Amino acid sequence: MKYLSTILITLFISGGLWAQNPEEAVHKFFELFNSTDKAKLNEASDSPFIFLIGNNKTVSENYGDSLDFEGLREQGWAYSKINESELIYADSISAMVEINFSRINQDKDVLSTTNATYFLLNKEDKWLLKGAFINSNLSLGE
Repeated sequence: MKYLSTILITLFISGGLWAQNPEEAVHKFFELFNSTDKAKLNEASDSPFIFLIGNNKTVSENYGDSLDFEGLREQGWAYSKINESELIYADSISAMVEINFSRINQDKDVLSTTNATYFLLNKEDKWLLKGAFINSNLSLGE
């Protein structure tokens, strides 16, 4: 029992348990999005990345290739925040997380609120975003 407790504490401290949680992976992904670090976003997603936004289908080699942060800033975006999230499906290799999120401007006014479903894959004990499904129009900054 002592051995099991030590393993669990070590996993928790090292962040190992986070790798087991797809919902937390989406929340961390939003933190990376707000940092506008495309390289880190690409590390946190699988390749290719698939966007289905409204009637537009985009397949990019990397998630970061789909984004134009300068364009988002010109549209007033300062950061995004998740309002609600729910794990709707998970097995050992795939998961889907439904979220409601808002884009916020510098004055902390809501620019838009959107529902999205993210598809994740578990590769080498790390949850990676593979696709995003959004049933409305949402700009990627283009």
